[in-house]
Amino acid sequence: MTYFLGRDVDAYITTESATNDNGAGATQFIEVDNGLNILVIAGSAASGACIPPLVNDATILSGSISDVTGIDLSIGVSDEDVGPFLGKAQIMQKVELRKETTVTITRKKYNNFWDVIFNGPNTSSDFIAGSTEALRMGARFGVVYSGTTAKLSDGATWMYNVLEKSSTTLTCSGYRLHMMLKNNTGGEIFTVKNAQMTGHTVSLNADGVTEETIEFTSSVTPGISTPSGDLTGFDTALTTIAEL
Repeated sequence: MTYFLGRDVDAYITTESATNDNGAGATQFIEVDNGLNILVIAGSAASGACIPPLVNDATILSGSISDVTGIDLSIGVSDEDVGPFLGKAQIMQKVELRKETTVTITRKKYNNFWDVIFNGPNTSSDFIAGSTEALRMGARFGVVYSGTTAKLSDGATWMYNVLEKSSTTLTCSGYRLHMMLKNNTGGEIFTVKNAQMTGHTVSLNADGVTEETIEFTSSVTPGISTPSGDLTGFDTALTTIAEL
């Protein structure tokens, strides 16, 4: 486990889809309607907080997670004991099942964006499971394609089958977190792929809400790269199903 102060890391979030095509034929952003507190997929960047598609460096920067006070990064594996077998010596061995990467972001809370992303409600026309479920679910699982149209996922589809538009080998399940350590060419970018939003809490004191904590979990191997320049060089390659 590693803990970073907010001043040491620039954090960004995108979906795992390079298009988020909601039938408009252009890249779409997941954003919260500040008037109605509902999730929508709009044709352009929101005026406030939004989650952009995974297109290029510029769109990734529009998904900045602001006012971060700290990031807790936990990297591990889930394994299982195998053996002993009948007729063999009692030798136990560990077999790795999957990677486990958990990112916990703590930030100053000043709006309802992450509350709505986690809890909903959704706009029923943009939600994969219809109107009834849209009232009680957020966008914790990113987008899933219904034909050639992107919808907000309800998490009921195995990520191996959550494919990018017009692809049979690329997955768009979940979100991608980009954490740039030291904002210069001498730093690193730690990339967490296909992460699901697994937790959201707020801290309270006598004066009201002060901070919120957002947790993301991924079972896909993370990546580390070196920036190609100032705020450039993010990993925009889509995840293949072979990596899951």
